[in-house]
Amino acid sequence: MEPDASLNFEAGEVIYENKGVAEWVKFWKGSMIVAFGLTPGFYLFETYAGDGTPSLQWMADNWNWADIPR
Repeated sequence: MEPDASLNFEAGEVIYENKGVAEWVKFWKGSMIVAFGLTPGFYLFETYAGDGTPSLQWMADNWNWADIPR
């Protein structure tokens, strides 16, 4: 099978088929649903099932990647 004569591979034009792209789209959509859907749900569950919302001091001590103003 010969490529189309109008393709210029010297200029860097590459033609290919990515058969796994639909699988990766499903993976990233599922990952974002988990990250942005279940995380707030888990926080609300912990708020009502636990001792209430965490204090700003506790969050600042345990989540040291972000400084939470008090």
